[in-house]
Amino acid sequence: MKKVIITFLSATVILLTSCLETVQEITLKADGTGTISTTSDMGVILGMAKNMGGGDQMEKMGGKKVDTTIAIIGMIDTAQNVTTDEKALMKDGTMTLKMSLADEQFNTKIFFPFSNPDQIVQLNKLSNKVIGSAIKDQMANSPMGDAGEGMQGMGEMPDATSFDDYFDIKFTDDKIERTINKEKYAKAESDEYLAGIKQASSMGIPVTSTLIINLPRPAEKVEGKNAKLSDDKMKLTVKVDIDDFFDHPEKLEFKVKF
Repeated sequence: MKKVIITFLSATVILLTSCLETVQEITLKADGTGTISTTSDMGVILGMAKNMGGGDQMEKMGGKKVDTTIAIIGMIDTAQNVTTDEKALMKDGTMTLKMSLADEQFNTKIFFPFSNPDQIVQLNKLSNKVIGSAIKDQMANSPMGDAGEGMQGMGEMPDATSFDDYFDIKFTDDKIERTINKEKYAKAESDEYLAGIKQASSMGIPVTSTLIINLPRPAEKVEGKNAKLSDDKMKLTVKVDIDDFFDHPEKLEFKVKF
């Protein structure tokens, strides 16, 4: 039954950046600085492992937990695939990992400050580049014991991508706009990473992605099928799922003027 658990734990690395219940929150200040955090709740994977016969093994491992916050710079300081400029951009970031098999808890939170909105796109791409390997390292050395063995051979998985890779987002002093990049989106069906997420959805795993933007001042106008403003017009929320991405990508588009 251990193999059942390992399979699902391995799958969470594939699903990290774009799936299950992922919430990305951007706080934008009037001077253009701000913060970006991405929280992923993947506990449903552990629940499915139990239901598919892995309960006994999980009970044996259930008393062991992971609750740690890691400085991003420590993860990438010696990385050969990250440039000096990229390291400087990510140096103040952190990743929090909480995992408890007994409680069916598997949560990650990645946090970065930024000095201008243009860095948001860069940080998202860099996160995909380094976070997957970091989780594999943490799980391989975690108190989860034998579960770490499931991280071996993960290098053969496709590179991490996300919905954001197929959209362009532009920030100006008074407007934020996200639009489909038609040239890139035409190749989305061949994206092995997102195809894996879609397959997870077909297994009954809810796959949702929520973008929250805290604006520096109240919005004057908002456009977008899934774009919602808070009552005070200071918070924009866009929630979509994997089917929206493949079947109705226009639901991910929005424009807000503030």
